[in-house]
Formats: sequence, C-alpha cells, structure tokens
Amino acid sequence: MRYEFLIGLRYLRARRRVRFVSVIAIISLVGISIGTFTLTVALSVMSGFEIDLRGRLLAFTPQVTIERTDGGVWNPANLEKKVAAMPGVVAAAPYVTSQVMAVSSTDSGAPGLVSGGILRGVEPHDNAVLKELKDTLENGTLADLETTHPVTIVEKGVKRVVQLPGAILGKSLAFSLAVKPGDPVILISPASLGAGIGPPRLKRFVVTGFFHSGMYDFDSTLAFVALKDGRALLADDASLESGLELRLANMFDAPQVRDKIAAMAGPDFEVKAWTTANAPLFAALALEKFTYFMVLLLIVLVAAFNIIATLVMVVMERRKEIAILRTMGARALSVAMIFLCEGAAVGVLGTVVGVDMGLLVAYLIGEYHLIHLPADMFMVSAVPVQLNPWNFILVAAATIVLCLAAAIYPALQAARLSPVEVIRYE
Repeated sequence: MRYEFLIGLRYLRARRRVRFVSVIAIISLVGISIGTFTLTVALSVMSGFEIDLRGRLLAFTPQVTIERTDGGVWNPANLEKKVAAMPGVVAAAPYVTSQVMAVSSTDSGAPGLVSGGILRGVEPHDNAVLKELKDTLENGTLADLETTHPVTIVEKGVKRVVQLPGAILGKSLAFSLAVKPGDPVILISPASLGAGIGPPRLKRFVVTGFFHSGMYDFDSTLAFVALKDGRALLADDASLESGLELRLANMFDAPQVRDKIAAMAGPDFEVKAWTTANAPLFAALALEKFTYFMVLLLIVLVAAFNIIATLVMVVMERRKEIAILRTMGARALSVAMIFLCEGAAVGVLGTVVGVDMGLLVAYLIGEYHLIHLPADMFMVSAVPVQLNPWNFILVAAATIVLCLAAAIYPALQAARLSPVEVIRYE
C-alpha cells in the first residue's frame, strides 16, 4: 500500500484539540451515504413504475403493427406468412379495429346505457400476441369468443333465446354499461349512423368476461370480439383498420424489425413500432427519472462541500507535517495524492454504505410489498421496484467522482505549500 494512502487515512483522525475536524468528516460520510441511499431507492422505484407501465401498455398495444397506407381492407394472409418467418418474430396475427358505440339492454328489452368504445377483432385461438390479455382476464377466457352462447333477450315484450357471439369488455366499460357476464350488449358502427342510408349497422354480443389492466384508457374503451364477428360488424366501414399485429422475442428489437418489414412490404403498407407509438410517454418518464437523479444528487453535492471544508482544515492543521514531508523528498504530486486519497476514502466508504443500504431497502420494498397504494387511484396496489445493476453503478460512479472533485482544491493547496516558509515562521 502506498504511503500517500496510509498518511491520508491517518490525517482523517484529527488531533484532540481540533477533534471537530473528524466530526465534520463523519458528517460528510453520513451525508454521502444518505444521498446514495436515496438515489438508489428512488431510481429503483422509478424503474419499477416504468417497467410496470410498459408491460400494461404492451398488453393492449401490439409491439409492431402493419396496416395499409390508404386505410383500406386487405387480406393479410400472404404477408403474415412472410413476416412470421422473420428472425425475432414470435407470432403474427390479423386484427380489425374501429370505434363503436356500446349499448346495454334493460329487462324490458329497451336500450339502456350507452358508451363509446373501441372494438378489436382478434384471432382468439392459439394467438401468442394476446398473452398479456390472458393474464388480465378476471372472468371468462379467450376461447369464449370462438363460440356462440344462449342468451335470453326481450323484443317487443316477447322473450326468446338466441345464440350470440362472445365479447370481452374492459372492467370500467362494463361498469359504465352496468352489464355482467351473461348479459347482452349491442355494438353499433358509428360510421353507419352518419351515412344516412339504411338502418345502422349493429350486432348483438353476450358479455363473456372482463379484463382489468389498470390503465383507464384501455379498461374504459376496449371490447374484444372474434375476428370474424368484428369483420361482420365493420364490413365496408370507412373507419375500419385491418392489419397484422406482431409479438417479438425481444420487444426492444421493434425498430429494427419495423424497418425490415417496411422494406419488404413496400410503400403500400405502414409499419409502426410500440417505441414510436408511445414515444412521448416514455420520453417524459426518462426525463422525470433524470430530473430525480439530478435533484437527489444535490444531497451528495452538499456532502462533497463538507469534504472540501474538512480537507481544508486538515491542510491548515498539518502544515508542519507537509513541510517535513517535502524536505524529506516527497514530491508535490505525492502531497496532493495524500489529500485525494482522503477524499476518495470518505467517498468510497460513504458510497458502499449508501448503495448497500439502498439495495437492501429496495429489495425489501419490492419483495414484500412494504409500501401499499390505493388500488382505485393507482395502477398497482404496491410500489413496484426494479433492481437494475446499472442504476447502482451509475450512482456509485457519480458519487465517487464528486468526492474526488471536492478533494482537488485542498490537494492543490497542500501541494503549493512552501516548506521553507512554513518552517521559517512555524
């Protein structure tokens, strides 16, 4: 071990008559530990919320979509085979989507409550793209969309039993319509109402289940039906969007896969990735995370100023010892290294303590759900945590750099001391 480091550690233990120097060093160490602890926990929680939000968004937002640029209806079967064979693509499935009006029925058969929604016609059988949707189902299964179900309806005061295809509604949408599993619901194409020619295009469904994603925009609008039933309702609808939705082995490969498909499909098709569809939201999350990092780093900066004060007082206290070292042959660089080692020792020790505490607390919060949230106000019932190693490495590196930077000024002052002047007057 170099003598500069040994002397630096010894200098941190101040003489009895100036014991407050060691107290300030301890305060600096505690400040650094608190700063790194707060930073690591905050970044872990922010990362947890970001990953949870991304998972909820991608449960109902395809990772890659392919649609015609003119918005026309097309048969995606041929393109689906080519896309499904591409590296990185796990599954591809056709879908249709359009805005609809959802109307519930009263016991007398009269129209009940009305709500706007978005219809998504999907392939329910063996559709790997809908994996996240299956995980959010509170009632029913996707298989219920493939078959018809007997339902008693009332028309003109007469009850009769009919076979209706199934529909899965968002929990908030079902609540606004006051329907439960087994109740009929009517979906109406708004475009047919504006045409003014003939009766409106509508189709009856039976509610076979609910899903709850925790995202109000999804839970209050989406209604899933079988692809064939969706096409039957939206046939010749100008607002109909027909396309392919893809699931990838790695969601972060979406931009590269999008570019490859766009080059293969040609200018008649528009290919979108989830990264661009939700770019403003994730950019805002990244900015918020960076802001938290910079604000909480100020705690470490305050502790770094304490390091400057501590080392300046150590330099003043150890003037004679510095002069003796210089007369014994120590170079100015070696003297500067003594005080840099002091700053590094305080920074490294405070960082290790703070990062270890942050790692432990973040793990306990995430593993045992120590902080609960009201489920009706937040997407989750407990604070999510993501232990990303890079967050801890970044915090540790930033803290140590600040501590070393704080030690530069006292180190330069010590290196500039003239041993002749010190010995002459002291």
